[in-house]
Parts: sequence; C-alpha cells; structure tokens
Amino acid sequence: MKIAIINFSGNVGKSVVANHILQPRINNSTVISVETINDNGDKGEKMKGKEFSEIMERVMQEDNIIVDVGASNVEEFMNRMKGFIGSYDDFDYFIVPTTKKQKQIEDTISTIDELSDLGVESEKIRVLFNMIDRDDSIDKIFSKVFKSSNTLSSINKELILHESELYSRIQDSPLTIKEIAEDQTDYKQMIRFTDDKEERLSLSQKLGTKRLAIGVDREMSRVFDLLFPNYKSEKQDEAELEYAE
Repeated sequence: MKIAIINFSGNVGKSVVANHILQPRINNSTVISVETINDNGDKGEKMKGKEFSEIMERVMQEDNIIVDVGASNVEEFMNRMKGFIGSYDDFDYFIVPTTKKQKQIEDTISTIDELSDLGVESEKIRVLFNMIDRDDSIDKIFSKVFKSSNTLSSINKELILHESELYSRIQDSPLTIKEIAEDQTDYKQMIRFTDDKEERLSLSQKLGTKRLAIGVDREMSRVFDLLFPNYKSEKQDEAELEYAE
C-alpha cells in the first residue's frame, strides 16, 4: 500500500499514525517524513516538500510506503501534486488525522476539500479522529466535518483514537507502542525479587506503561482494520500465491 498522511494543521498525530499504527502492521513498509521545521523524533527518512519528484519516485519504487507530510510542507506538497498531473493516483489512500480543536477541524475540512479538488476520490480519503476523550460526542464536535459534501459518503465515525496517558510516557522511547505492548519481561516477578525502592518504582512504572500500551495497541489494531478492511485478505492471497509457487 502507498499511503499519504496529511493535514494542513500540525499537532493532529500524523507521526503517531505513521510510526505506531501503520508501519508495525504493514509488512516491509517504509516511512518518509516530509518535514523541515522540527525534528519530531520520527524513525523515517527526512525529505523536504520541494523534493517532491524524489518522493514520488520512491513512492513508485516501494510496494509499501507511508509518506508523513508535516504541516510546514503540506501546502507545497499539494501544489506539487497539482503540477504533477495524476500524481495523487500513485497513492492508494490519504489519511487525514484530526483533533477536536477548532483550528484543526477547519484545517481538516480544507485538507479534504483540497484533495477533492485535485481529483482524489472520496473513498480514498480516510478521516481519523484522534485524541478523543471517551465521553466526547463525535457527532457534535465534528459536525462541520460530517456536513462537508466531500467526506459524507465515505467517513467512518468509528475511526477513533482516544486520549491516553501513554503518549506522554513514551515521548522519548525508541520503541513503538506495539513493541512495548509485546514486551515479554515479567515485571511483576522482578518487583517481587528486589528490595531496592528506586528499582521497584522504575519496574512498576514500566509495568504500568506496558499495560497502557496493550490497551492502546488493541485500539490501534481495531483502527487499522477499519482503515483497511481488505488488507488481511490481501496478505492471505499473497501467502496462498507463494505457497502455490
């Protein structure tokens, strides 16, 4: 799959989507981060928006690639797609993460409208509602998004990532959420066998982080399956083809 993650707004969780939802679940995938202002800790390669030609060459070369377009490069990225006629067709999907802040909602609508004006079909645009509290009303908060004629036909209100303490805990971690969730270390056992208070505290924090990660990872898997319901069947088809050969 070839996926672009895009929104005119920053701070909507594009890098979380790229590095924690998509890359761990898409086999042999590459992340390219298109950002020129801040180094936000992404594991992916760095490219500037003005290097659009090189980015699109990589998109064509790779079977599975995720392009995380930073807010500082979205406008230039969109303009380059306008100049390279049909380049948007090289992407299978455009994921537009959004949050409940008013500016991000307005920018989300602008992003979707811009993609639609380019010629991107509505079914290729996926809106992901991020950093949502569990008692939030999606219908009320994002009513403007739902009223947009460019998204109404394909929007899925179940594409929700809830707010979690985990994100602040792992800001400096080199591990993905999936890697933390699948950590096989028996922290409870280690806590039992140490009398050192500082070590107990550290181990307890790691255990708490792992438990949070398990819940978030399950939610991310649910979101991934909703984003790409045919991905599992595609992998099964590939496995059957390899077996037949």
